Amino acid sequence: MLQRCGIQFKPTCGKIANQPGYICQQKVRMNVLIPVFPNCVSASIIGMMDILHYAQNFHNQLYPLQQDRKIFTVQLVSAGEQNLVQNNGFPIQCHLNLSDSMQADIVILPAVVGDLAGMLQEYAALVQWIKKQHDGGAAICSSCTGAFFVAATGLLDDREATTSWFASNLFRQLFPKVKLHDEKLIVDNGHIVTGGATMSFMNLSIYLIEKYYGKVLGNYCAKMFLVDKGKDNQQQYAIFFTQKAHQDADILKAQEFIESNARAKITVSEVSEKMAMSERSFIRRFKSATGNTPSEYIQRVKVEHAKQLLEAGKDNIKEVSFSTGYEDLNYFRDVFKRHTGLTPQEYRRMFLFAGA
Repeated sequence: MLQRCGIQFKPTCGKIANQPGYICQQKVRMNVLIPVFPNCVSASIIGMMDILHYAQNFHNQLYPLQQDRKIFTVQLVSAGEQNLVQNNGFPIQCHLNLSDSMQADIVILPAVVGDLAGMLQEYAALVQWIKKQHDGGAAICSSCTGAFFVAATGLLDDREATTSWFASNLFRQLFPKVKLHDEKLIVDNGHIVTGGATMSFMNLSIYLIEKYYGKVLGNYCAKMFLVDKGKDNQQQYAIFFTQKAHQDADILKAQEFIESNARAKITVSEVSEKMAMSERSFIRRFKSATGNTPSEYIQRVKVEHAKQLLEAGKDNIKEVSFSTGYEDLNYFRDVFKRHTGLTPQEYRRMFLFAGA
């Protein structure tokens, strides 16, 4: 049992209350604090605040005889000296700042854009505040790149986590002790929950509603906000960024050759021969420079090309397969699903408006 405001309540301890007609056992509302500073994504902040706020309205609709039972109280906490934060030219009035904020039940770090490594130093006080909140009993959650601030506390060392797919390489560099699963949309460690890329804050919000107040309310909120609970990974959204931040001129030439021949059927031996290297030496240097083996790189370049063709919606799947150098349609499907989590048909449906 934990203490909040002198009143005891029974937390869910990381377990989702899934019983039909579930009635929350907590005696007081959950106090949620969301830190805010100029580099945060405004939609992530306001969106989470709105979804958690309206959970009360939907709770009251489901349980009209329990309208005195309070759900979430959400307050914004400025990470700077002023409570008014200018965010992309949009003023956000915070309720509190770090020095006068209360002990939370839940802290949620929103999505952040910019120089993440630099921000961790600039907002070192925020990192310490997160750790203090955790030590006081708060559940720590993050959306997207907010996971960088959670990881900076050391709380994620030797634990599983996720973050935005496009920041995963930097995350691994900065926090090698964290077991990153960047393909996942949500990773729950019980008292620490991390979420995926920017707009998945909606899924995180619904997940927290269900985690603390049950599946019935979680499903109701998901329906009202049109949130797809079945979405469980971000792999299908990931874009393959060619890794060229290295100084190996020969490997850069090899990468350019692979990318300019995405439509052709090319092999590792063919590329190594073009670079006048033995295949063994070429594979070793390529992996050292890019982090991928040449065969992985070829596949990922071809899959990105296939994605573009599928998104255009003009060619059928067989034509897309041939246009990416795969004569075996079944093999193309296997490669595509391995890198995206979807079949080509599923991917096309996902990125084409119905009736377009």
